[in-house]
Amino acid sequence: MTFHSEELVSGTMREVEPIELTDGQTLLVAVKEGRVAEYTWDMGLPHVEFVKRRFGELAAGTWVGTVSKIDGEVVAISSKYFFGYQLPAPDSVIAAVRALFK
Repeated sequence: MTFHSEELVSGTMREVEPIELTDGQTLLVAVKEGRVAEYTWDMGLPHVEFVKRRFGELAAGTWVGTVSKIDGEVVAISSKYFFGYQLPAPDSVIAAVRALFK
């Protein structure tokens, strides 16, 4: 069975197929208003450059961090640059990330 999630794309909503990650895959992600707003596989970008290129500046309430699949589980870690710490993301962010990445 395939489930669909919604992703914020250019200010409009559309349904997208979940993206299957393999163990060890890692990407940068921004979550806004309970949905994955942007992501990139370019792990050479620092979080600040990712935000600059995608948004210009970080909007209030937007979470930025790294998402990985480790031992079969999708995990999200907050950006130290933006939040001053590297800890697991809040539950609402994890739910948004897991809605798109499997």
